[in-house]
Amino acid sequence: MRKVILWLLALFLPMTAQAVTLQADANDTYREMSDTLYGLFFEDINCAADGGLYAELLQNRSFEYENILNPQRADHYTAWRINTTPGGEARWTVAAEEPLNENNPTYLHVSVEQGKVRVMNQGFASGALKGGVTVQEGQSYDFFIYLRDRGFDGRITVALADAGGNPICEEAVLNPGVEWGKHTASFTALKDADAWLCVTIEGRGEVDMDMLSLMPAERFGKEWPGGGLRSDLVEALRGLKPAFLRFPGGCVAEGSFVRENEYNWKHTVGPVEQRRENPNTWGGMQTYGLGYYEYFCLAEELGALPLPVVHAGVLCQAREPREADYTLEETRAYAQDILDLIEFATGGEDTAWGALRAEMGHPEPFDLRYIAIGNENWGTGYFTRYGILSRAVKEKYPEITCIVAAGPVAEGALINDSWNSIRAKFADSLVDEHYYMDSMWFPEHVNRYDRYPRTTQVFLGEYAAHEPVQGSRRPNNLRAALCEAAYLTGIERNSDVVRMAAYAPLLAREGQVDWTPDLIWFNGTDVLLTPSYYVQQMFASTLGDWVVHSETDDESLFHVVTRTEDTLQVKVVNLEEKAVPLTMRLAGCADGTGRSICLCGEMKTSNSFVKPLKAVPAESSCAIADGVAETVLPACSVTIFEFPLQ
Repeated sequence: MRKVILWLLALFLPMTAQAVTLQADANDTYREMSDTLYGLFFEDINCAADGGLYAELLQNRSFEYENILNPQRADHYTAWRINTTPGGEARWTVAAEEPLNENNPTYLHVSVEQGKVRVMNQGFASGALKGGVTVQEGQSYDFFIYLRDRGFDGRITVALADAGGNPICEEAVLNPGVEWGKHTASFTALKDADAWLCVTIEGRGEVDMDMLSLMPAERFGKEWPGGGLRSDLVEALRGLKPAFLRFPGGCVAEGSFVRENEYNWKHTVGPVEQRRENPNTWGGMQTYGLGYYEYFCLAEELGALPLPVVHAGVLCQAREPREADYTLEETRAYAQDILDLIEFATGGEDTAWGALRAEMGHPEPFDLRYIAIGNENWGTGYFTRYGILSRAVKEKYPEITCIVAAGPVAEGALINDSWNSIRAKFADSLVDEHYYMDSMWFPEHVNRYDRYPRTTQVFLGEYAAHEPVQGSRRPNNLRAALCEAAYLTGIERNSDVVRMAAYAPLLAREGQVDWTPDLIWFNGTDVLLTPSYYVQQMFASTLGDWVVHSETDDESLFHVVTRTEDTLQVKVVNLEEKAVPLTMRLAGCADGTGRSICLCGEMKTSNSFVKPLKAVPAESSCAIADGVAETVLPACSVTIFEFPLQ
């Protein structure tokens, strides 16, 4: 089919159209490429972790929700609906006396006089009255709960249920003791449903409950202490062939407004019920079921290098902090937390933090080579603290590359001042640039890194092309993806300077969105891949080892030619709304047939849950003889050719 399409395009081209020529000699290489160029940036925004990649189906599972600036008692009931059946009498409250543990001090105390009480969790529903525990007929789900009997005589059951509390699976009976105890059950859904998790308390007396969990029985990393991840999203990440995984943020890593909100990696490890939850910068709570151990394990499973982002003693500067930066003395003391993290990742079982990693299930060290200190920070205060912290790392772990932030913009005084400070003081650090720009900015600045000095290297930690807002969001359309593809040709040409790059944000749950566009969308059952996803996938899966000198006689095409030991890769982006005949003169290629993959369509095309395949890559072949290959580039397209070398 692909050949037919190209033939038809060629047929209808004007007879006078001249083919564009692209020339390259596979043996004329001039720059070695980074083998870590394409990776992932993960942040719990848009329900990316809780409500997304983390397999937990319940929201606010331990009644810890709290607004960081204006805590209200009602916060603790978020996602819960509690009521009595007709004729019943009962009271309930969020309590904190003699909790399950000090890290998660609140729990639900229920006192029943008569009748039934239903305690129902709606999961990550997008509306107050909706069920959001998405279950599928015939699928099994693992459940646990911590209970304590405070003088209760009666019956407690739990089940998946509809909005009226009617079970859609076989109920499980729970028998609490006088001390906190963990109770488990397994459910098989009798139908597809946006369900509720319903605990029914019938009888007389008092009972406490805390730390409920419901996860699909089939999930990735089920053996991890946090409980595991959503398998289909893990596979979507795997499809990007990432060289690195940057985590846990983003602004989440910095914390908002007050120090209490800082991301503390030590709160995210150990048994899941003992991890201290934290209000999320983007709303809701971070359960830390997806914590540092799980991040390291995920990176390893994806074949990616872990790239943690730690706090730099400076709160999120974009959110007008209400508390002061760390003093220099506090910063020096905090450096030990970063050293402890490195020990957790790489230390032997004879070290304190390496022993904890081994106890959690990973005796061997993780392959930690990078650590970012700060996210989107800038200014004298930040650079002073970065200097203290990076020196502490280098003194004990000289093999670790530290990453310094250059701020959140692509142009102007802020980033220029940042670079001046970095080149003067931290030239051996990798420099983290972040920018989100209008789509056409990217092809217009494809040569951005041509002029960068080759002495200090860049980590493009966050970027994306932004289209004008339509309705309530910026669309993930083909135009944005092609503009990003054009820019990536410049990134590849300059990958001696740009060593790593990551699109952002990575994930978004439909109906619960803080930021658009996003690379991967999902709902309770489906995963949606965007045109930008396919661009990232196409480029990452055809990464060369060396850049090859190349040229065209049409500057409207964006291109880069690279090679491995046995393959030449030609990447060409056509932003014009007309097909372009292309003659490739590629010295050093063997006669035969090459492979091509192309993403094309109308510029405004977007994929949706209803029509997920409107813009997807198509594979084809391209003949080459005597170093010459003839083809037609479709309008609005990115095409990658691979030819065997002689």
